[in-house]
Amino acid sequence: MKFFCLFLFCIASIASFAQQKIAVFILAGQSNATGQGYMANLNAGQKVEDSVLIYHSGKPHLEGKGPANQWHPLAQASESPDRFGPELGLAHRLQQLIGKNQKIAIIKHAHSGTDLARQWNAGTKGDTASHGEQYQVFLQTVLPALADLKRQGYQPDIKAMFWQQGENDANNIADAEAYEQNLKHFILRVRDDLNARDMPFVLGLVMPPPLSGTGRDLVRKAQIQAGTWPNVGLVQTDDLSRRADDKNSPHPTDHLHFGTAGTWDLGVRMANTWFYLNCK
Repeated sequence: MKFFCLFLFCIASIASFAQQKIAVFILAGQSNATGQGYMANLNAGQKVEDSVLIYHSGKPHLEGKGPANQWHPLAQASESPDRFGPELGLAHRLQQLIGKNQKIAIIKHAHSGTDLARQWNAGTKGDTASHGEQYQVFLQTVLPALADLKRQGYQPDIKAMFWQQGENDANNIADAEAYEQNLKHFILRVRDDLNARDMPFVLGLVMPPPLSGTGRDLVRKAQIQAGTWPNVGLVQTDDLSRRADDKNSPHPTDHLHFGTAGTWDLGVRMANTWFYLNCK
């Protein structure tokens, strides 16, 4: 009888141990990562997966429905509470791909109008003075978020990072020319700083047509090249809807930013691209 009780206890402990594991996904970048979709324009099929947890960096970077710098059920986290970013479509699709039994957490830091060359510069490991201001905030968001999950009894498992950025670097030819080198350094540094050396990294193309220009073409060329690197996936975005296409859009000429459907679909495509990387 004593042996049987011990056996049941061990089984229960193993089950409890397994339930504590949580799949962590990181979302970062600039204005199309903060997100320009409008909550009011979501349709009935675009459900907010509130079983997913989110932790975001807060003002002046993000302003969401939920509180900053603490875990809470998934809600929009953009530049204002009436907008959302890729996190909603991302969570919806990830839950479908992974299954309802796997707990999911999203950590988000994004800031509109920021460049990779300086503000997201990942610098040298351990030398915070060499880090750009956004990279500093990124680490100050992600590392405490992971530590908080551990305090809550979870075992965080970093599954991937999603990156939507590059428009600001395209505005400066020198930055655009250096984008591929800077992106390669950034990916290496993020993986190292998070102790996730083989972490899949998924990025979305920026500035789809009709946008054009030398800097734009250089950044996109670098992003396409990055899509050939190990454990890096590229999301095609040229056909996504823009803010100019949105119902009652206050920005009828904005073709730089994805609109409501485009932002949701960007998140879905990010999830699909991560899943494909895992299956290769």
